[in-house]
Amino acid sequence: MPGPEAANPQAHPAQISIRRQIVLYAAAVFLPWLAAYLSMHVQALHATPLALNFAAIVAAAAFFGEKPAIAAVFASALAFQVYLPSTMRAGPADTLIRLAVILLAGGLITLMINQRYTALERLQAAMVVLQEQKDILAQAQQASNSAAWSFDARTGQTQWYEGGAEIFGRPHTEIAAVGSPRQYILEEDLEKLDEAAAYTMDTGAPFNAEFRVVWPNGEVHWLEARGTPVVRDRHLWRGATIDITHRKQAETALLRSEKLAVAGRLATSIAHEINNPLEAVTNLCYLAKTCSSMEDAAVYLEMAERELIRMAQFTSQTLRFHRQQSHATELDLVDLVSSVLSTYEDRLAQREIEVQVESERLPALVCYGGEIRQALTTIVTNAFDAMPNGGVLRVRVRPGKDWRTGEGAARITIADNGHGMSPDVQRRIFEPFFTTRGEVGTGLGLWVTAGIIEKHNGSVQVRSSNTCGHSGTVFSLLLPYETGHQAMAVS
Repeated sequence: MPGPEAANPQAHPAQISIRRQIVLYAAAVFLPWLAAYLSMHVQALHATPLALNFAAIVAAAAFFGEKPAIAAVFASALAFQVYLPSTMRAGPADTLIRLAVILLAGGLITLMINQRYTALERLQAAMVVLQEQKDILAQAQQASNSAAWSFDARTGQTQWYEGGAEIFGRPHTEIAAVGSPRQYILEEDLEKLDEAAAYTMDTGAPFNAEFRVVWPNGEVHWLEARGTPVVRDRHLWRGATIDITHRKQAETALLRSEKLAVAGRLATSIAHEINNPLEAVTNLCYLAKTCSSMEDAAVYLEMAERELIRMAQFTSQTLRFHRQQSHATELDLVDLVSSVLSTYEDRLAQREIEVQVESERLPALVCYGGEIRQALTTIVTNAFDAMPNGGVLRVRVRPGKDWRTGEGAARITIADNGHGMSPDVQRRIFEPFFTTRGEVGTGLGLWVTAGIIEKHNGSVQVRSSNTCGHSGTVFSLLLPYETGHQAMAVS
């Protein structure tokens, strides 16, 4: 049956609320009067005359609210005064006791019912908030292509939160049932993952590791796991794992781009280095052909042969420089540095740049020679670009020590007295696409260099000053002797 609100659809919300309150209070007053009347006139209820009224109070508190329930309590007390037969009224004291009992019991009932419903409402509100948080977490995981987790270092089990992206190429239920995703990770990446976990266990530092997984369709995806130990329990870690395959693909594309740029610079140097001896050979052949005596021709041809040998040696060095390596190998770092400097010998001489080399024989370094050459080439070319009017390029190769592990390492220092860098430029030199050469530079050289040194578990330090009279830049590369084993594990 339509209520007063339906009969008057144009009624103001405040008027509707007032009408509703009037109806609730009227019902809360009516029920106790009805209960008292039945208790006095129904023979079966004479034994427990207050039970029906207390039931009415409970109903009012449960369905109408706290204030209507209080009105029901007072209505019950008043109703008993009205309906109670005169033969049952013992006196004023009995009346006061009866009223006090009704009011006290009714008040307690109302309070208990109200607290219960308040607790229930809070519980429902908390459940709504919890569900909203779960929805937000699920949406965030899907949007970031990640999966949140809790890891117990004591058991090695991982609990995955609901709504995570299928970063393993498998549904959440399958990953949750497995407990540990190690079976999906490439075997060669497990050692690196265990080392990162052990470091977090020993130091309490945040956990960070990159690894590869194989999807059911055979695709290999790169994942990055980041987590933090809980403050009160360092064995419990919480974090997220993100699919970084697209980022890795982009980095690979950038590396290829920089390799092309290096190849272009190398081609220019090769053309420059070969042109001079070729001109000399051409002139010497002409002299040998036009001279009058065989003795002079032999001298000219011997000189031409020396120039050809020089070109052959340079070409051989160049081929070693550009040859791709699939595995880390042992090589002499001093010879490697010398070959890089010899590649740019003529260009350095043309710019009147004096090269000073100090070197000590070191143990063989296990590394990717081509990549180390690329890193050194970038630093050397940046150095002579910083000295357009000449200067001094100092290169030092000597033993060092990796301060992180205390193990032995090789240190390469390349210093120039060029125009130097400002503090703002120095802070950004390892950022991709940051360059001070305008359209000529790619901004990838030093970023790739830092990646190569990091891959070999080394470090790069830079000091620079652009103060007039004291300008220059110093690059210091530290390469641990044990880097080769880790480099081979990463490849």
